[in-house]
Amino acid sequence: MTNKLLKLPSQRQLVDRLLHLIEFNHPFIFLSGKPGCGRGTLCESLLGVLPEKVRVVSLIGTPAMKMVDVRQLLLPQVVARPLFNPQDALAESFFRMLEGSKPATLLLLIERADQLPAELLGELWAIIRHNDTLAAPHQLAIIVSGSDVWCRTQRPQLKGRAMPALELEVPPLSPPEQRIFLYEKAKELKIPATLLPKPQVEEILKTANGHPSTIMQLLEDIMTDRRPKKRQAELPVKKIATAIALVAGGLLALSYLLPALFDNESKPALQDPAQNTALPIPVAGGDPLTAGGSNTDAAAQGAQNSAAASNPNGVVKDWQPEAKVLPKSVESETVTTESTNYEGRRVVISDEVVQKLMTEPKVSGALPTDVVDELTGKNPSGTAPSGAIATTAPASTSKALNPATTATPAATTKTASNELVAAPAPKVALTPVATLNKKPRNHYSVQLMGASNTKAVDQFVAEHGLAGKVWVYQTKFRGSPWYVVLQGDYAGLTQAKSAIRKLPPALLKGQPWPKSFAQVQKELKQ
Repeated sequence: MTNKLLKLPSQRQLVDRLLHLIEFNHPFIFLSGKPGCGRGTLCESLLGVLPEKVRVVSLIGTPAMKMVDVRQLLLPQVVARPLFNPQDALAESFFRMLEGSKPATLLLLIERADQLPAELLGELWAIIRHNDTLAAPHQLAIIVSGSDVWCRTQRPQLKGRAMPALELEVPPLSPPEQRIFLYEKAKELKIPATLLPKPQVEEILKTANGHPSTIMQLLEDIMTDRRPKKRQAELPVKKIATAIALVAGGLLALSYLLPALFDNESKPALQDPAQNTALPIPVAGGDPLTAGGSNTDAAAQGAQNSAAASNPNGVVKDWQPEAKVLPKSVESETVTTESTNYEGRRVVISDEVVQKLMTEPKVSGALPTDVVDELTGKNPSGTAPSGAIATTAPASTSKALNPATTATPAATTKTASNELVAAPAPKVALTPVATLNKKPRNHYSVQLMGASNTKAVDQFVAEHGLAGKVWVYQTKFRGSPWYVVLQGDYAGLTQAKSAIRKLPPALLKGQPWPKSFAQVQKELKQ
């Protein structure tokens, strides 16, 4: 569940904000939200990304715990060999065990603090106030989570410290985040898609109203629903398989029977004695029409006799066209081309055609190139007259120039558009430190964004038109430069929250939050 929630933008931003506050000095934070909003999951996510140097002292409260039980559960986590009296106050035992040790980085994380005894909050506040008075204070942060009503009631009662207690509210999930969370959890629980039709999904999202625990509860109810459901009619699998087997067996039997029947019918025809008798050789000169003729008929008759001799059983073969032999007188007057375009066919050209080709040089390329060159009297080297070159050169030159001329405006336009897109945002100057140090420490401002480089700040200010309307200062976060953008000077926390609600929607997407000038001035010293 932790991994899935960390993928949601709202959850990731809250974890990053808590890490930022813990990295700086000694915050006391109320993590508030309505029941089921995901406070516990957020705390679990925070513990998973804390640096190794942070020593965590955590507790999940229950209504049955008493103050003695709370001390016995918290103090053994502070040092390896704890020695304390559970009747003493937390602050007294806490600093007695840490006395003489180097300043440590500590995080006290109390979940469901609204279910624990009321005096716990006072003892935690005493710990952080006493830490402020030490010559070498520990880097201590305290986070208590509870309902939104309890946090808003208890926070004003904690006084006497320069840096007041902060409140971070866990907002409900946005509609897209709700839908992603629902389908991810349904996939983990292996809920079939048939149990989550679209109307059912919309009903769950409407009922949950952005609370992850409500979505999980509704999904678990679907999984544990034991109501009888209408059973779907089963397909007659056995009957279908039997029918397919019978059809396959029938086709297999036919494939064996049909060839045998055809073979039996063809055997008598092959054994017909009339087909085995060879044709008699015709008597030469018996017919006055063929006596003294060409060798064509004799060659054809010989071919038939040879075919009959090679095929004694008289099996019918494919018909082949008879190749007629041309007379020698025609062969001598025939022009033969062996070009592959003519597939070895003989081409007979009459004297009239040859004479016409000799008189008309502009002959088409129907014949092979060497024949056309020989007939038209063209130079064997293949060089064309100089006039032809002079005629075609300007045309080809003009054709080559036209695309370049046409492409020039398009290239110019594209370059101009690229220059417009690449225009950098105006640089935003850092606000003088003296200006921010003059602000009253109990006043508040609104933090619009934080970034690790000035380029992101310049782009943010330019995008939202905030030039001249914000303060930008530099601090350090985990040893690296960090740039913060502030807007407004408000006398109290309520006025700062009211100003946040009036911001444009584009700025509200970044989830701005109120920040005291006491915290700002402390971060300027980093």
